[in-house]
Amino acid sequence: MEIDENLKNLDKIEKIDVAKRTIKDLPIEDRPQEKLFKEGESSLSNAELIALIIRTGTKEDTAVELAQKLLNAYGGIGELAKLRPSDIIKIKGFGPSKAAMVSAAIELARRISTVSKFDKLQLNNPMSIYEFLSPQMSHLPYESFRVLSLDTKKCLIKSTEISKGTLDRTVVHPREVFREAIEVNAHSIIISHNHPSGDPKPSSKDIDITNVLLKAGEILNIELVDHIVIGSGRYFSFREEGMVF
Repeated sequence: MEIDENLKNLDKIEKIDVAKRTIKDLPIEDRPQEKLFKEGESSLSNAELIALIIRTGTKEDTAVELAQKLLNAYGGIGELAKLRPSDIIKIKGFGPSKAAMVSAAIELARRISTVSKFDKLQLNNPMSIYEFLSPQMSHLPYESFRVLSLDTKKCLIKSTEISKGTLDRTVVHPREVFREAIEVNAHSIIISHNHPSGDPKPSSKDIDITNVLLKAGEILNIELVDHIVIGSGRYFSFREEGMVF
């Protein structure tokens, strides 16, 4: 009876140890936070960086192991920008809170990259427009329609997402497009949307809405400079193709 009781107690201890398994159980030199301060951010693996964001693991996995599961599930760090919280939450161990943390970090990185690289940059040619928009739009799993309001020197005043669509459709109304431009006293605008399929070739609907907005811009005396369709690693410019005059 005494032996059986000892076995039961041992089993309880093991369960408690597993339940409390955290990054703190790792050697100090292997803990992401300590490693970051000692060796710098670049010394951390992708999984360790994500672990610092989500902070805790589960009773089965440390935060680092949980982060690695997320990376493995979706093909590595390069694919994270495509994920929505609903995708992240599918990974066992990622609840709404952790999914929100990762999504927020991805969006923050995207915004920092855009501001630091393109602040006050003239968007006066299709390539500069594409380079500005691609980090924000090329990995989106849905269509996003955006308006770039410009001053007289073609410098960006404001970038606004007008609508979000499904994989193959987005709804845009001239009133919504030019409302933003009028509010910031824009001289001209650029419109853009992405194709989640990766192929930037415009559809007949894309051409139709461009023509409608061209006419609306003429009436309002706000020039439509270009319509850029963002694909995967490439773009389509209506102006380059002679479809905007």
